[in-house]
Amino acid sequence: MSSYKDKVAIIFGVSGEQGQHVARGLTNGSYSRVYGVTHSIEDHFKDIKSRLSDVNIDITVNDSDGGDVKKRVILLEANISNPAELRNIFQTTQAHGSIFDIFLVTTADIPPAESADASLHDCEENEYQTIKTFFDIVKEFHKQQLIMNKDVQRHIVFSTQDNVHDLVVWLQKHKADDSLATMKPLDDGSIVPHFTGKGRGGEYAISLLVDKTGQTQTVVPGLSLILITLPFLHSNFTACAVPLPTSRTTSGQVIQWSIEAPLGDHQMDMMSVSDLEYIVPMIFQQNEQYQGQNIRLSAEKITMDQVAFQFADLFGKDVVYSPLTLEEMVNELDIPCAQSFAQMCQYLNSSWGNRGNIELTKEIMKAAGREPQTLEDWLLVNSDNIAFEKVGLCHDAKPIQRVAVFNATCLQGKSVVKGLLADRRKEYMVRACICGDKQEPEAQALQSLDPDRITIHHITEDDVTSYTEALKGAEGVFAVSNLQYNQEMSVEDTNREEQYARYVIDACSTSSTVCHIVFSSLVSINDVNGELHCDQESSADRQIIDGNARIAAYARRKHLSVTYIMMPLYLEESLKDTILEEYYSLEEGDTKKLLCMSIDELGPAVADLMDSYEMYAGHEVALLTDAISSKRVLDVAKEASVKNETAMVLDDSLNQNTATNTPQKELDDECWYVDTYVKDLGSMFGYVDRSQAVKRRESIAKTMELVPNIPAFQQWIKDNEDNVEFRAMLGIR
Repeated sequence: MSSYKDKVAIIFGVSGEQGQHVARGLTNGSYSRVYGVTHSIEDHFKDIKSRLSDVNIDITVNDSDGGDVKKRVILLEANISNPAELRNIFQTTQAHGSIFDIFLVTTADIPPAESADASLHDCEENEYQTIKTFFDIVKEFHKQQLIMNKDVQRHIVFSTQDNVHDLVVWLQKHKADDSLATMKPLDDGSIVPHFTGKGRGGEYAISLLVDKTGQTQTVVPGLSLILITLPFLHSNFTACAVPLPTSRTTSGQVIQWSIEAPLGDHQMDMMSVSDLEYIVPMIFQQNEQYQGQNIRLSAEKITMDQVAFQFADLFGKDVVYSPLTLEEMVNELDIPCAQSFAQMCQYLNSSWGNRGNIELTKEIMKAAGREPQTLEDWLLVNSDNIAFEKVGLCHDAKPIQRVAVFNATCLQGKSVVKGLLADRRKEYMVRACICGDKQEPEAQALQSLDPDRITIHHITEDDVTSYTEALKGAEGVFAVSNLQYNQEMSVEDTNREEQYARYVIDACSTSSTVCHIVFSSLVSINDVNGELHCDQESSADRQIIDGNARIAAYARRKHLSVTYIMMPLYLEESLKDTILEEYYSLEEGDTKKLLCMSIDELGPAVADLMDSYEMYAGHEVALLTDAISSKRVLDVAKEASVKNETAMVLDDSLNQNTATNTPQKELDDECWYVDTYVKDLGSMFGYVDRSQAVKRRESIAKTMELVPNIPAFQQWIKDNEDNVEFRAMLGIR
């Protein structure tokens, strides 16, 4: 076995992101020296030193034997497209070992830096010729050294990409039914030039150094080659794919960030470039196992919607993915060489661009005692990155302390007032806004809950100035939209309720203090279950959902931070009227489910929304605590002695006591699972809305817990069975 004194590592491209992470790994290995080659020491010395200073790696240009040589990188300068300078590198390093582990990564000069007249095809060709020159010189020098030392070994790991140009040409030639076959070359004939140049170089290296029989043995004794192909890197989210502020309030407060890229909605291979610190050294250690192969690395397959969700979850902001068309990227984004990057995105959105081997990547990382870093892990490590600071993701939101509650004496309004008062994180001050007289019993009863924290404010339904007056000093707003499924609700009623919502929005848009609005709406059972008959012009469901969509669009046009919540049927009201009427006609074996929750749970949910409003801004969510089945109506009748011997209970499959931190589950078509969860239903609005304002709002279909530890339906009845008013309401004897 060779000692570390026999081994030398050389990193070509040490000034780049990949090279620096490989340097971290190789300086921890068994090498007598680690060399880093860059085309300009003067330009890159300080940057390389600062990037590696956190792991105590000494960066030097002094190739001496003093000090801890295993924890330093010796910088050498060379233009590797120049054969003479490349030979000089190998001559300089040959005296210090007989085994050389060489890592190579190249960079296409895009956009062209030297000449404004240079085409992207020229950049591709230059990169290819640089790679070709490198491998020609390596082979030549190695064969010469074999004459003097037959034991000399050089193992090369080359970070390549795919030859997209030839792949597209092949698909078009064979008239393949593939999205990539539609890719058009740029004016100079190039296709993803910064990929294709590397891909051509990798193909040339394989043809030069790997046995033509496909047996992966080397053509030149002791000279081996392994290719690695990297997927979309997490670090792109600090550069070209960083979430950008896209929506602000009239006061300039950012309320939404968007990742804008034409990357579609398919799963993409991704990984962290920092994993090269472990992958490349391990590949060198297991050289014989992988020589002659192209290892396609990947830590995970993930959609851009999932990426946006993870950003939102970590930073507590409304981060969405806005899928651009290729034309939008070329015409609207101010980036150099946008056309070539649009081609790259089209390739990354295809099956050809996502051939990463997750299992093999895990296997290599496991041998190094590590797991591949996922996006979630990468975000935790890099949450303080300056790029996120610059776009405002790291900034704390202005806290909400004062909340205006419209229709404060209605069931929802009272629940919200109580929920805000009961919140232990802060002392909310409540401005209770009502249409009636301040002295009426309901208003007085409401204020008596906490006279020091509740003030009553009168509003006139058709006078927007009264809304503005009621909002003075408020940072948060809760308003109820009574647009709901009701056969008796006329078009005039719908228009009046919609106008009421617009008045609230108008007042909020002129306020200098309002940070966030929570709008509540009631929807039918069929609505919540997604059974919308949107193709029927006369559908009452469509009229109501269209109305809510118009309210959402109106708020968007006013640049307001809004969360839209939809309530299921209230247990308090539904049990004595709606539920019984709904189920009288059902057979005992009917499997229909009714989604419901206690109105008392709305308040705590709204308090949570106000506390973390940036995370929920722009989303439409539906609240529920249980799905009640008609299968066991008679069981509840026996247990609770409900009037007419009719009541609802939970189906056995739903009546489970779930823990507070229940993991997210797949929702089936019939009903939602037990416990208080919030399901993002933004996509429902997209089915019927006509305005760009709502269509551009991205839905992430996530499940969130707003109010934990909610009792199931039967427990709720049991908890209230000694409540006189409750029993009277339900007609329990």
